[in-house]
Amino acid sequence: MAGGWGEGLLTAEGLAAVDAAGPVEILAGIPALNHARCIAHVLEAVAAGLAAGFPGQKAAVLVADAGSQDGTLDAVRAWKDATASAVTVQCVRLTGPPHRGRAILALLAAAQHLTVRGCAFVDADLTGLPPDGVERLLEPVLGAEADYVSPAYTRTVTEGTLTTNLLAPMTGALYGRRIQQLIGGCAGLSGGLISRLLEDNAWESDRAAHGVEVRLAMAALASGHRVVETHLGRKRVDPGLAQADLAGTLVGVVGPLFALMDAYRADWQDARGSVPVPQRGGPPGLLPEVGEIHVDRMVRAFGLGLKDLLPVWEQIMPEERLAQLYPLGLLAADEFRFPAPVWARVVYDFAVAHHERRLARDHLLRALTPLYLGRVAAFLLEVEAGPPARVPGIVERLGRAFEAEKETLSARWR
Repeated sequence: MAGGWGEGLLTAEGLAAVDAAGPVEILAGIPALNHARCIAHVLEAVAAGLAAGFPGQKAAVLVADAGSQDGTLDAVRAWKDATASAVTVQCVRLTGPPHRGRAILALLAAAQHLTVRGCAFVDADLTGLPPDGVERLLEPVLGAEADYVSPAYTRTVTEGTLTTNLLAPMTGALYGRRIQQLIGGCAGLSGGLISRLLEDNAWESDRAAHGVEVRLAMAALASGHRVVETHLGRKRVDPGLAQADLAGTLVGVVGPLFALMDAYRADWQDARGSVPVPQRGGPPGLLPEVGEIHVDRMVRAFGLGLKDLLPVWEQIMPEERLAQLYPLGLLAADEFRFPAPVWARVVYDFAVAHHERRLARDHLLRALTPLYLGRVAAFLLEVEAGPPARVPGIVERLGRAFEAEKETLSARWR
């Protein structure tokens, strides 16, 4: 395994379980952490999808448990005992601190160890994977069309606002290729890409497990690998699982995006414009919103941030940016606006401050929270003011705003 570092994640018993799954051409990996409620449903969908989509090919499912305390592995074993699966299903329990990213790293190491042609990752909390979902993730890889397959989902405008308002437009502006999801919960990777990824010593660091999904997508986009986006329909997850707080999500997702700008500086600094990656299954749709959209709390959070976090923001953003933000604090909730160009500049200010380590990085990223809430409020108000057909244009203009500020960002990056 990748210089042996994977052995630090997998015990001897775990390595034996990996070996028992092989030899295989195709691996479906399920990273799990306290998913006893829904792991059987995911196993059923993944195993059935492999058997139906790739008959006659050697395939296996591997569940990597990152330290569950709710009986997840017992649920896996019970499903195996009760089900006559057409594909091999194995499970391993990781040692060390519980972290879902460590399960993904262990699955990468297992895929390389088994020298698979293709590997699909499927989140253990999904409750609505299409019958051919695994096939959609793997077909472009096995057909030599892609090294990395990214999911796209049909959703409402209030779902995935971190993606639509920050992750997707910034990634498209940086690397010149647009995908819907950086943290989509599913992905397909070629065996060759996995081997190239694991040659990078950075995957051995203690921080490698943090933001691992972002790291995988960035590595594929930045290094010029073939990327395809596949539509997986509506993303449905177990509603009973605890949700991370917003500030913690920004630290865990936006932090790695900013940090990787140093690693891939040569790949993004001179890139201009963007194009969508090839799509499979048609473009994702937009569902009507259920109920009213309430933005009052978001606007109030922005105003409190402007009042309480100003000393912190002054260390991150130039005076000219703060001068653009001050008037926004005077707007009523139903009139609130946060123009896309100003938002793009704010995000880039935070990226530069993160790069220059002006503050403790977690503290800096948490200070972005009220600004992000303000931008989401403005986005939802703009969407609500017109027909759904306007939404793609709103998202497109946001992406163009990030692209327009790219040259200034490059000049500031020292």
